[in-house]
Amino acid sequence: MLKKKIMERRKQSIITLDPYSHKSYRYEDNLITNEGLKKFDDKAFYISYVQTKDIISSTVDIEIGVSDEELDDAIEIKAYDELGLEVDKEYSIFHFQSNRNDGEFRVFNVIAIDTDVLNNIFGELKQIKYIDYITAAPFLVKSLYDRNLLKSDKTDCFVYFHKDDAFVTIYKDGEYVFSKSIKYTLEYISDTFAKELGKRIDEKTFFAMLQKNGMQHENGAYQQQLMKIFGELFVYVNDVILYAKRAYRLEGIDQVYIGTEIGNIAGLEEFCYNYISLPTKYLDFKISKNAAEIDIEPLHTMMIETAVTYLEDRNDTHNISVFKRPPPLNQRASGKLIQVIAASLLLSLAYPAYEFVYEKMFLQKELSHLQEEHRTLSHRSKQIKDALAKVNKEKEEIEKKLAAKTKDLDFRTSLLKQIYKKKVNYPMKAKIMTDLFMRVNKHHAKILETDEQNNTMVITVRSSKDKYITELIEDISRRKDYDVSTALIKKDENSSYYKSAIKVGLNGQFSQ
Repeated sequence: MLKKKIMERRKQSIITLDPYSHKSYRYEDNLITNEGLKKFDDKAFYISYVQTKDIISSTVDIEIGVSDEELDDAIEIKAYDELGLEVDKEYSIFHFQSNRNDGEFRVFNVIAIDTDVLNNIFGELKQIKYIDYITAAPFLVKSLYDRNLLKSDKTDCFVYFHKDDAFVTIYKDGEYVFSKSIKYTLEYISDTFAKELGKRIDEKTFFAMLQKNGMQHENGAYQQQLMKIFGELFVYVNDVILYAKRAYRLEGIDQVYIGTEIGNIAGLEEFCYNYISLPTKYLDFKISKNAAEIDIEPLHTMMIETAVTYLEDRNDTHNISVFKRPPPLNQRASGKLIQVIAASLLLSLAYPAYEFVYEKMFLQKELSHLQEEHRTLSHRSKQIKDALAKVNKEKEEIEKKLAAKTKDLDFRTSLLKQIYKKKVNYPMKAKIMTDLFMRVNKHHAKILETDEQNNTMVITVRSSKDKYITELIEDISRRKDYDVSTALIKKDENSSYYKSAIKVGLNGQFSQ
């Protein structure tokens, strides 16, 4: 039965989502196809990620004596303190134990992401109802070891370049050790290249040049700037590796893997090796029958392999999705209640029907027997009532003792309620704030401060022109969910900007 379920999960379509570039691929029957952000497929498994720059990560030490029941609370409380999390914000927090222990303490890797940031990242994917699995980009690397694409008996370093992020992560024996976001994104490299040359070169042209020529260019000035920028880049990467080796007591790095959002950059591996003196390969794995026919980013390959592993073991250790689909009806509390009611109804109808037939067929013959049975049952009923009365008395005594013990738990209960309140009550506010922030950015304005008064949100905005603020107010007012008003739009005496405090009233439940 278990083998059959695993085979069914493997047949399930897997759809990878990049919330930053909006690229999407479907993996089905060992084939990969460009998916695009089409209509939501309720039967497919959706997987996505967040970039390293959008997460807060560190390690926390927990005393070995802390029980498993108290572990989650202890880590979450310590995360708010040691990761510098703000109490008035809601975070999605997950953790897993590190292989490194420190005397009387267990060491845990802790990852936190502001839920407002998470909603903002995925806010434009409104046609996708649910995302089954979201993780931080560095944790996708683990799938390469889980699927035996890499051997797990080495210490490997991975350097990955997105257009608007870049990160270095290290794995030892197939397990995560360390990750860090770095400034050398593809966009940063492109901007620096154009600035140093003193001429305007758009990113699309620069990326096409790297894809075509790699690290070699016939233009001497271009070649010189490429060597300079990537030289500084790998000097920085080498410093990060040296820090990680000291901090995590690593004897050395066996292999470096490089991946980019725009594909392989010819000569980049050799260039990396010349600066950090470590064997270097391009991060490229062929996992489908049509691998030679489709150009897919390494990160999407790792998302596919992560999804395949998850569908086999359902391990949510690295899963930070807050957009999961609800469980089947029979697994929800309401579904279980319906099942109980249905079973009770069937039982209540079955017994009278049986009793009616039995009495009609055997009434005369069994009358005396039933009368004797009735007396027996009456006696038994009295015994049960007496026993219930005794149990109720014992219950009252236990409840009194329980009430006395409850006072000892007030502090921890209060703290956990505060955390729970943040997790449950803030998502709707986050959606409203995300919607308003997107509209403000759209009309060339900037939010200076926000305030919430009952069902009214007051946002103070600033813009270089008063007409931008007027257009923003008109845009918001077109939304039936909002009532919009402002006292005036005035020019800031200390600058050339215009300011206005806009009141946004909520007519009803916010809808996407």
